[in-house]
Formats: sequence, structure tokens, C-alpha cells
Amino acid sequence: MNFGVLTLIVALITSLISAYFYFTSRNGDTQLLKTARLFYKITFGIIAFASSYFMYLILSHQFQYDYIYRYSSRDLPLGYLISSFWAGQEGSYLLWTLLISAFGMIFYRTAKQYESWGMFFVLLVKAFFVFLMVDKSPFELLPQTPPDGAGLNPLLQDPWMVVHPPILFVGYAAITIPFALALAAFIKNDFSNWVKEALPWTLLSSITLGAGIIIGGFWAYEVLGWGGFWGWDPVENSSLVPWITILALFHGMSVQKFKNSLIKFNFVLAVVSFVLVVYATFLTRSGVLANFSVHSFQDNGQNVFLTVFMLVCLVIGFYLLGKNFQKIKSTKVDPFHLNRESGIFWGMIVLVVSALFISIGTSSPIITGLFASSPSQVDISFYNKVNFPIGILMAALLGITPLLVWGVSTVGLFKKRLLISISLAIVSTIAAYLFGVHKIDLLLFIFSAVFAFWTNSMVIISQAKISWLNIGAPLAHFGVGMMLIGIIVSGNYDKSQQVQLDQHKASDALGYKLTYHNATDLPNGKTNINIDIEKDGDVFRKHPKLYFSKYNNAWMREPDITIFPLKDLYISVMERQQNTQQASDKLALAKGEKQNYFDYQIEFLGFEFDNHQMSSNMKIVANLKVTYHDSVYSLKPEMIYENEQKLSPLTQLPSCQGDNLTVVLSNINADTRSVELTFGGFPAEQASAAEVVLVEFSTKPFMNFVWLGTIMLTVGTLIAYGRRLKENK
Repeated sequence: MNFGVLTLIVALITSLISAYFYFTSRNGDTQLLKTARLFYKITFGIIAFASSYFMYLILSHQFQYDYIYRYSSRDLPLGYLISSFWAGQEGSYLLWTLLISAFGMIFYRTAKQYESWGMFFVLLVKAFFVFLMVDKSPFELLPQTPPDGAGLNPLLQDPWMVVHPPILFVGYAAITIPFALALAAFIKNDFSNWVKEALPWTLLSSITLGAGIIIGGFWAYEVLGWGGFWGWDPVENSSLVPWITILALFHGMSVQKFKNSLIKFNFVLAVVSFVLVVYATFLTRSGVLANFSVHSFQDNGQNVFLTVFMLVCLVIGFYLLGKNFQKIKSTKVDPFHLNRESGIFWGMIVLVVSALFISIGTSSPIITGLFASSPSQVDISFYNKVNFPIGILMAALLGITPLLVWGVSTVGLFKKRLLISISLAIVSTIAAYLFGVHKIDLLLFIFSAVFAFWTNSMVIISQAKISWLNIGAPLAHFGVGMMLIGIIVSGNYDKSQQVQLDQHKASDALGYKLTYHNATDLPNGKTNINIDIEKDGDVFRKHPKLYFSKYNNAWMREPDITIFPLKDLYISVMERQQNTQQASDKLALAKGEKQNYFDYQIEFLGFEFDNHQMSSNMKIVANLKVTYHDSVYSLKPEMIYENEQKLSPLTQLPSCQGDNLTVVLSNINADTRSVELTFGGFPAEQASAAEVVLVEFSTKPFMNFVWLGTIMLTVGTLIAYGRRLKENK
């Protein structure tokens, strides 16, 4: 047994001892409570030490440890070396346990009457994860010490992926506290007051889990090269579902805090949200999604433990709910009364329905596996179809609810406020129609989204006059409206075209000219594909990447994205190959057209005629603008008709090498105002070395609305979190 495993075993023992003393101190015994706290501090210290020791082993390249061999190597930069801590299953469990331990240190100081039972449940959760690490340890040794590690997956070698998992795990760990508080409160028959303590933790979980999901989506958009930011991947969904239920939970807690309503609903959401977090872990690590998700780990043999733990949590939760069902006295929410609590209630219902459908789709490999020999998953269209009407309803509620007040129905004031929002939404929808959105369902979605956008814009202004701390909720809802606008426009009106680019030759795509020049090998093993994009005289060079990943045993691509206020230009390399065909020595150009031939950019400006009033003799000149090595030249190759013979004299091309490179005007077409040029002096081997790349070029409108909306959502929730902390103090 090595030292690392020993520390985990000791941490498991001290966790159980602390849990025992917290359990026995439930009747208020001060001495037992002090002992429980002491052992908790010892447990936290051991987990912190084990984590630090594990990081030391990674940084010092101790490849005798199986985990460190699998996820790190000597050539990794420091940032990615640190991120290998949580790159695999066992390391992420250790991070998760460390975060739960740290939050427990804060929680027991503020839990008050909920400390004994609350910390008891926190410790049981922590002990479970420590047990998983004892069973499958990050400190497991190899029979022999390899000279170097296998390295980190190149896809994870990105700054966003350094911060994405830790932020997600902060959200996972934080929801443990509301879960423990809910169970503790129901054991103590205190059904109302626990939400005051739980609300900041729920908001923290929502902020970090949401931010982690958003960062993951941006990483997918920026790095993976498939053209989108959310692909309804089952493992992605497994994090999304608990985030949605946590959003519903903290809205329900607000209603409970102000009106003492939705007590049972909130309790169920607190328990289910925590179980869904564990279920996300089960889906990721059970191996059931190995054939359906690129993010899934292989089965590590812990499925039974995870399943039993989820069932135990659900049984305890619903047992306490059933036991206290008749004792719970709360103010009923009338769903058909026009006030704020009814609006929030319907919003919670919409969120829960969305989470339910996404969960069913995500679990389809498990569900179908129970009834068929080969499991299958639902198509991506399933998620889009079920969430489209849900998105419309959610946006409509986000536009209506902020205009309502608590308790009473003030129809007159509501109608006055509503009229302004509706008018602005109608104008915005008409503008969308004029810009080309003609489908009724999309116009309805846009109307509801801009309705939410305008309503919350006005609420932000009015609340900011009172206090900036009051703008948290409307700012978050404003962000959701903006995000929904971006999602629906970018998802339905993006344009994409695959185009083959011959080296040094311009090709048209979506109104732009694309020219592939060359490739540049980078020190990290990736290759920049250097492509110029031109439109209306503006030229900018892009560098999408292509590389072979031994880790994935496949060619990988990274896109290059140009961001404009209302759209993104997105280019990704699909394939690169040597052109085995002899490059053509001819170039056809229409008037005003530019094309590249090797290092020359040639633009045909038009014809010049000179016939000297003689029908038998005529000279036609092609006026060419030639750009070579950033210098511009005017060339005028000629075609001479003399005594019924056609002559095309050679015209010298500029060259810094002194080569005898020429161009002749070999053909003209007066009807189409085009010319054919024939080049000479270019070596055949140079021509045959030309490369071809296949790229996917896309224009993606309103992507900034997606990212700015998610930022506003996160900032708004942060402000609300600060307000709740201030209120609790």
C-alpha cells in the first residue's frame, strides 16, 4: 500500500468518525459537536494534503503512478500539466471531494441549528467519494516506471479546458449544501427557514455550473471545428439537466422566502438536483455512453456504487417528504392569478419539463438497452423539436413575470407596462421579417425573445435607480432573451459551403474570395493552413489548424474565427492533400475579377482597342493589374490581328529571381468581357507540387448575441448572489 492510498483510507475513516459525532450531537450536545468539528477539520486537512501531494507527483513527473502516466508527459506546459489533475476520472473525484470539504468548512460555521444533521449528510456524501477513490485510486502504481507519460489529449490542451472542469465541479460540490440543508430541515420539522441558508449556495451552484457549461460550449465552437457550440452530446446534457433544475430551485426558493409557498416542490428539487449531479457522473463514468459520446469515460467498475448511492439519496428524500407531507403548511400559489409568484411557478414548470425531456433523450441508450440487444440514442432533432416550444414559453414568461408584483394582481399597471414591451417586440419582429425571417414559427420565437429582451431592459433601468444590487435578476433575464435571439438566428440562418482551394488560386465561397497560400508547421505539432479571405477590397489572413493526434488516432482540426458585430466568419480545414495533377498554365478572368497564379495576384481591368481605322489590322490590349510581393504593376498583354493572322506577343512578368516568366493574351470573349491568359517559364515541378485543401467556410449571424447573452446571464446571477449574501448578513 503506497502513501497516497493510505491518506485516502485515513480520510475515509475520519469522515465516518466526524459523521458519527455529528449524528450523536443532534440533540445539542456541545462537547460532541466540538469533537465532530475537530474530526471534520482533520478530514479536510487530510484531503487537502492528499490533493497537494497528488499535484506534487504530477509536477515532478512520477510516471510510476498509472493516472499520471495516462494524463501527463514531460513536454506539457505548466498550465496543462496542472489541468491533468482533473483530466481523468480519479483525479476529478479528488477535486470534487476537495471542493466539498472546503465548502463544508464554510457551511458548519454558518449552519446554526442545521449544523448537526446538515454536516452529517455532507460527510456522508464526502465519504462516498473518498470510498470511490479508495476503490479506484488516483495513486495506483504501475508494475514498472515508464520514462515518459502518454500525454494529455490535444483537444484538452486549450486554455478554456484548463478552467472548464474546475468551474463545473464547484457547481457540483456547491449543490451538496442545499441537499444537506433540505434533509436536515425536514428531519427537524423546519420546513420554511432553511431556504434562507440554502439560497446563496444554490445561486453559487447555478453560477458556476452555468459558467462551466458556457465555457464548454465556447471551447467546442472555438476548438473542435465542427461548426457549432452545442451538439446535444449526452455527456454535455448530463451537466445541463441539473443546471436547469437548479435554476428552477432558486426561483422556487425566492417564492418560498417571500410567500412561504412551494415548500414541497423546492424540497423535491433540492434532492433531485443533487441526484442528477451524481447521475451525470454515472453517465460519464459508467461506460453506457462510450459509443455515443466523445466525452464519455470507459466503465471503471463502479456503476453499482453510484446506482445504490443515488437510490439511497432518493429514498431518504422521499421518505422525509412522505413522513412530513401532512405537517407542511404553506401558502398555495394560484397558477391562474396574475402575480409574480404564479409567473415564477409557471417558469419553474417549463424548466422542469425541459429538464425531463432532455434527461429522457440523454438516457435513451440506457432505456433502449433494457428492451433491445443493442442500445441506441435519440436524434439531435428530438432535442430541438421538444425545446423549441419550451423556449417560446420561457421567453414569454421572462417578459411577463418582471412586470408583475408579489401577492396582488394589479392589472391596470401590468397592462401599461406590457403595452410598451409588446410594441417594441412587434417592431423588432417586423424588422426581422424585413431582414428575411419569414417562417411563422421562427417569427414567434423571435417575438417572444425580444419581448423578454425589452421588458427586462426597462426593468434594469428602473431598478438601477433604486440600487445596482436590484438589477441581478432582470440583467440575467435580459441575457437569456439576448441569448435566445442569438441561438435562433445563428441556428437557422447560418450559411456554410465546402470549397476546394487549389494553392495560390482564388475560389469563391458565400460572396468571399478564398486563396490558400501555404502551410506552416508549429512547434506544438500542429500546422497552420494560411488562407486569405477577401471581400470588397479588404483582405485578412486566417490560420485554421490541422494536425494528426496520436491520442485520438485521427486527424483533428481547429477553426479560425473572425468576429464581426453581427456575424462570425468561420473557416475550418477538412482535408489537405498534394495535387498530383499538372497545374494549368492558363487563367480565365472576367472584367473586374481577381485570381492568384503562384505568387502573383492578377486583376483584369478591361479592354483597350486600337484599330487605326483599318479593318484588316486591329490591336486588343488586356489591361492587367498585377500584385507581386506587395508591389503593384500595370501589364498590358496584346492580341494583334494583322493580315488575317492572330499574334500574341510575350509580356514579361516581374520577378525578383530574374526568371524569364511571361504571360500572353491567348483568347478573348467580347460577349462575356473575359480573357484567357497563358503563362510561361514556370517550372513543371513547381506546378506539380501545388497543394489542395478542402475547407468548410461559414457565415454565422448573431453569434455575439449568444456569447454576450450568456455573459449577462452570469453577471446578473453574480449580482443576485451578492445581494443574497448581503441579506443573510
